[in-house]
Amino acid sequence: MKKYIRLILLFMLIVVAAQTHAQQNEASLRERLARKQQDQQNQQNQSLPNLTLRAQKKNRSLTQDISSATWTREIYRFLDMTKGKNAALYYPIQPVGDKMNLYTLIFKLMSEGNLTGYKFLDGREDFTDNNKEDFKDVLEKLEIPYEKQGNTFKINEYDIPSNEVLGYYVKEVWYFDQRQSVVDIKTIALCPVVFRQDDFGIGAERLPQFWIPYESIRPYAARMPIMTSDKNNVMDKTIDDFFRLHLFEGEIYKTTNLENKLLSEKYPSPDALKAAQENIEKELRTFDKGLWVTNDSVYVKPNEPKKKAKTKTSKKTSSKSTSFSARDRRM
Repeated sequence: MKKYIRLILLFMLIVVAAQTHAQQNEASLRERLARKQQDQQNQQNQSLPNLTLRAQKKNRSLTQDISSATWTREIYRFLDMTKGKNAALYYPIQPVGDKMNLYTLIFKLMSEGNLTGYKFLDGREDFTDNNKEDFKDVLEKLEIPYEKQGNTFKINEYDIPSNEVLGYYVKEVWYFDQRQSVVDIKTIALCPVVFRQDDFGIGAERLPQFWIPYESIRPYAARMPIMTSDKNNVMDKTIDDFFRLHLFEGEIYKTTNLENKLLSEKYPSPDALKAAQENIEKELRTFDKGLWVTNDSVYVKPNEPKKKAKTKTSKKTSSKSTSFSARDRRM
């Protein structure tokens, strides 16, 4: 009898030991998975590197001083991310390694306190402390969960609505600096535009977010590579190159005017609006051609027809002067 009791106890001990070992293995597996997920989360939410002194110096050297410009014209454009040329700013929608799209870059910089946005005031931009955008308000308007840590905000990258940012407002100034004989374009500010379905689900509503002074984000944009062509996958351009070289396609929706009106308000019909936009583009592109005086002595008009040289023809004498009568011949 005692022998059976010992066997039963031994069997129970073996079962308990096996269960304990399995539980330990399961707990260890859960811990490993949790650590892996935490590492992945930390890698995804890693902070952007701070600017080096070299990057700050380069940013100052790229700053375009227009204080001495003798002619300027402020242009407002809308960049549609669904158009092919602008897709470089939209993809990748989710970060891939250290590569991210423009909105994710802006969002992360603002959450870390390294970038300041300003309230969207179309035509009355004021980049002063009175118009600073509170990033907490931005998060709450977009219904994004967050955890505040001091002056920074901890956000899951998958909650950043970069897929809904289907457009940007861009303010730029075309200028002529007579002192340096330069005609150029300076990007002043960017404004992300979120497209969300309205309450009735009929159409998408444009929600301008905030203005970002371009010089504030340029040091980071200059280090973010992008692919500008499906046929050439080499990332030989940066976000800064994209704006500095004017590689985007942007529709003019406003020019600075005394009435602060949109072009659509001044030209209600679609045909008149399109004609006005094309006329403004033409004026901007041809402005520099009228600045320089051409030396007429060396200027040759293209495709000018050559004048044919006149040839001398001998005059034909009348028959009266060359013929003689029979009487004349006899004399």
